Amino acid sequence: MISGVDETKIQNHDPFKLVQSLAQAKAEAVASKLSAKAAKSSINSHPKAVLGCDSIFVFQEEIFGKPKTHEEAIERWARMSSNSGFLLTGHALLYRTQPSPYSSHFKGIVKGVVRTNIKFAQLSLKEIKAYVATDEPMECAGGFALEGQGGMFIECIEGCYSNVIGISLPWLQKSLSKTKFL
Repeated sequence: MISGVDETKIQNHDPFKLVQSLAQAKAEAVASKLSAKAAKSSINSHPKAVLGCDSIFVFQEEIFGKPKTHEEAIERWARMSSNSGFLLTGHALLYRTQPSPYSSHFKGIVKGVVRTNIKFAQLSLKEIKAYVATDEPMECAGGFALEGQGGMFIECIEGCYSNVIGISLPWLQKSLSKTKFL
């Protein structure tokens, strides 16, 4: 479910705190929408948990969200070519602390940030422009998608693979085990 959170209103110079705040805001917004929807329903449709995630890419101490223009994406890729940075994914798992299926209040939270280092291949300007022309980079934190066409431009990753795609599955598994009623 799309949270509807205006990401521009959440600011922090610390990338770890920023991405965690974004993830938590998204989880809380979705939880609120789901609780309102369940309250209007005659059937029990209260979810047990809501997971919010958000990712940012940090390159040379600069935070990269989604590029706003093709020119910005090309400039970033020219800088990232043959260099490394790291992707952070903030996770916020809200869960009900009561086992009752009629409780819609999410009082429990498990949150965390997972970091994955990324090394980019050396690219020509022609390759960069061709990739940006696909529009794939315009929808991704840092301007690349490991699971898409951008994957061929990533030499290696160090850390959690699924984190780069948008959710750390190992983090999720560990976090679910911490919740009493899931």
